[in-house]
Amino acid sequence: MIIEDLVAKAKCGDKNAYSELIVSIQSDLYKVARARLKSEADSQDVVQDTIIKAYLNLGKLRINKNFKTWIIRILINECNRFYKKSKRRDDVFEKCAIDGNAVAYMEDKVDFDSIMKVLNEKERKIVEFYVDGYSIKQISKKLSINENTVKTNLSRGRIKLKSRYSPASIFMFMLCLFIATSVVAVSIISYIKSLFELGSVGINNSGVLMAIENMEWYQKVDMNYIDLGDGYKIKMEYLLMDEMNLYMVFDFTSEKDISKFTDMTPTDLTVVNENGEVICDISNFFAEQYCKKFGYKLIDSNKNNMKVLIYMYTDKFPVSNSLDISFSKVDLTKKLSKRVTINSNVNFKVKLIDKFVSRKFTTYKSNSNIIEKAIVTETGFHAIIISDNQTLKGAKLIDEFDNLYECNTQVLTDYDFKYIINANFNNFESRTLRLIINDKEYILSK
Repeated sequence: MIIEDLVAKAKCGDKNAYSELIVSIQSDLYKVARARLKSEADSQDVVQDTIIKAYLNLGKLRINKNFKTWIIRILINECNRFYKKSKRRDDVFEKCAIDGNAVAYMEDKVDFDSIMKVLNEKERKIVEFYVDGYSIKQISKKLSINENTVKTNLSRGRIKLKSRYSPASIFMFMLCLFIATSVVAVSIISYIKSLFELGSVGINNSGVLMAIENMEWYQKVDMNYIDLGDGYKIKMEYLLMDEMNLYMVFDFTSEKDISKFTDMTPTDLTVVNENGEVICDISNFFAEQYCKKFGYKLIDSNKNNMKVLIYMYTDKFPVSNSLDISFSKVDLTKKLSKRVTINSNVNFKVKLIDKFVSRKFTTYKSNSNIIEKAIVTETGFHAIIISDNQTLKGAKLIDEFDNLYECNTQVLTDYDFKYIINANFNNFESRTLRLIINDKEYILSK
């Protein structure tokens, strides 16, 4: 079957057609990745991420016969991103090097039942739940077993699969499971984590990434593109919120080539909760708003698409069932050039999922008035510090069992010397904590 027909079928939901497409070019994808990355394992990781990303964005491919060129361009972008981050991603099964030519000699179909028979009943149930997108904690509750038992059986299952079948077979098993369930659980979580990762702008909020991994602490926004006119469209794709963080991922698309632009910004973005309280109004500096720090980050781009993360921090976001988001201008920026402004009034409402509405947190009191607030949320430890020091160095958090957690510090407001400190710690049961700032220790207690 010619490639145009396979792509057309895949766009209509034919999973076997997409599998056939990938099998036909998998060797080429691997060779491209291997030429750009140092190790075979890293190359295979990026190829797997590319396959998933292409599947999720297949509807954006306008000319079906250009599928191979299109997916290789996605692969190159993924290689570049991987190289810049210098960081490995986890996969559903352990990393294993794959001969790029091996898949070409494989049988057309994989016998899933035969593969899964290698596992005992408990291992099989756990692997199936895991691939279907359930977290370790969710599997633990569903099967009424503790989390360590889930991890142990999942590890045993991986070892059995790897020892019984060739690396290429494992790859095809992963691929076909992905096609059967739309996405591989761990891989899609890695993709979501990459959207909300802020290390490139100096904000390494690892607690947020921890919450995404362990509790799927994010919301996929179900909405259609909003037409901005002149071939431009935009929609919100993902949302993340807790007591002190609000992150929004916007998907901007164009019929024109926008690869020359370096970022996209809704310049008069306004976010209002259901009670009419202004969360953020970046066009009005003097507006009463909860937002104390605002920023944005380009997280992905190609010829016709950009993904932008807009983030804001505060001392506390009010609880709300929904958010109203509006803007009338979108700026596209070129390097060393003037901006292009798109004028279009946009207003939409996002109904927040229950975990954001009923979010929980624990408040700690301090023995010092320089600590204005200290809380533990699902996304970690957050503290608001008032200090006239220009820098807060070496902040560390120590729990009651003397476990040490490195902290990340950011300026919250310049005018009253407020800082926000984050740490990857979300134990709601801890009675006391110690926070070390500039070599001085502060006691926090419930």
